[in-house]
Amino acid sequence: MRAAFLLLLLCCFRFTLFAQTARLQGTVLDAATHQPIPFASVGVAGRPFGTVADSAGRFRFHLPDSVQHPVVVSSVGYAPATVPTASLRTAGAAVIQLKPLAQRLGTVTVRPGKVRTRTFGRTSSSTLMTARLYTEPGLLSDGLGKEQGTIVPLTLDCRLRDVHLFVAFNRFRAVTFRLLLYRVRNGRPAEPLSHPDIRFTVTQSRGWVKVDLLPYNLYLQDLKEVAVTVQWLRSEAQEGNPKAFGLAAVPLPGHSIFTRDKSQARWQETAGYLSIYFTADTYQTSRNQPTANEEAAADTPENYALPDSLQYTRFVSQSGLPLTNPQHYGSNPAAGHHLHVRGGRLYYERYGKGQPLLLLHGNGQSIAAFQLQIAELARQFDVIALDTRAQGRSQDFTTQDFSYELFADDVRQLLDTLHLRRVNILGWSDGGNTALSLALHHPEYVGRLAIMGANLFPTSKAIEPAVLAQFQRQLQQVQSRSATSTETRLVRLLVQEPHFTLPQISPIQAPVLVLAGQHDVIREAHTRAIARALPNGRLLILEGATHYAPQEMPAAFNQEVLQFFRPR
Repeated sequence: MRAAFLLLLLCCFRFTLFAQTARLQGTVLDAATHQPIPFASVGVAGRPFGTVADSAGRFRFHLPDSVQHPVVVSSVGYAPATVPTASLRTAGAAVIQLKPLAQRLGTVTVRPGKVRTRTFGRTSSSTLMTARLYTEPGLLSDGLGKEQGTIVPLTLDCRLRDVHLFVAFNRFRAVTFRLLLYRVRNGRPAEPLSHPDIRFTVTQSRGWVKVDLLPYNLYLQDLKEVAVTVQWLRSEAQEGNPKAFGLAAVPLPGHSIFTRDKSQARWQETAGYLSIYFTADTYQTSRNQPTANEEAAADTPENYALPDSLQYTRFVSQSGLPLTNPQHYGSNPAAGHHLHVRGGRLYYERYGKGQPLLLLHGNGQSIAAFQLQIAELARQFDVIALDTRAQGRSQDFTTQDFSYELFADDVRQLLDTLHLRRVNILGWSDGGNTALSLALHHPEYVGRLAIMGANLFPTSKAIEPAVLAQFQRQLQQVQSRSATSTETRLVRLLVQEPHFTLPQISPIQAPVLVLAGQHDVIREAHTRAIARALPNGRLLILEGATHYAPQEMPAAFNQEVLQFFRPR
């Protein structure tokens, strides 16, 4: 009887599930020739639903019945068509015809003068985070059409020669992409630029991919910047390999990675800088005439490798270490938990057994930042890895400014919920600042502290001046778009917080291991001053490392941390 009831319940559930979705399918044709349009984009306006047609113009995807937004079908070189979802639900296999756009030839002016080939974008291959593009879940709910890119500055008069992107990892046999260019409005991709359909296939597992743009004659004028993206069109899986692909990136507030799941979905923005760059022939015009100093500077090798917008990466490792996060730290449902706190909802994961050890990541990061530490630490400790408010999977429901006191109070509420006191804490960057705040305001919660790349105040005495100036410029940029967005508040935190003093931290009695990289963004004199001011402070400068030492030299970093936290 019980089995029959469960079978009936399952049947009802399946009926309800299928009754709530409909499969939309059809073929996209050229209205003039009636030939299929390969890889046309199909997406629901403003929503993350849709797909990409195959090489024969055929498409299919599932859409919840509750979604009534129209479907937009588009392809490079054609006028997009808007189709009501109701007509697609009743049409069976629909035929959608797109009208070709008239291709207006641009004026080519031959003029004397020097043509300079320059580089625009991020030329470094360092991989301190990865921008995951696609993990194929199946045919009924595919990842086709996912798009990802960044904004690249340009001169006002240039011809694009090629584009380069660095593949951090590719587990597929082959992946085909479409390259797309957009105008930029309010710091985000806006309307697409008119250009031919540019498709390319990636077969290598890692490294730079170059796409030759000269055959497409992409001559751009009056654009100070352009959004460049790649769109996933199709893939061929490699038997025995996980289906995953990621581009190299570094966490860099003020620069953004833009992603959308389907061609008509809203753009999602993440702080970071993708390894994508153009080489372009630039022309000197009355609108774009460099000064003598600018012209001389443009010829120096360091300006090709490191434009002004990337001064921060002087202090970032160039090792190119790929971080693939195969254990899915930060998105592991088996280890994940949620906790409601005042004005927010925290996400944390728990691993191992032993004394509690809390991990606090840096600004704009997540639990995944500790992917090279968690397994090692969990062999000896009960590791509690927390996504800080408004970062990772943790949420913030307010518009108030962030502060380390606020983050420390979130930690206090978490430890109260878990009935924990005297917890060991490993804090990296902003996480170290939060740990210091907790030790100052709630010392009864703190056992031993290890702080990596922490600072007491946001001035040039504590932070490398070039980096601080970059953060200040970034704050101006993001504030011009929104004064209360998460991105703005996180950058503002870097520029305006914390407000500790050396005498203020001297009452902290907990043993503290003060770590920093030899080439850290935190000035070595400041790190040494922190260690001296703490009654039980111990200093460790990691030779050859930067602010990202936990990812650059995980074995040495983990050994030092384990030795410090190991029960006495």
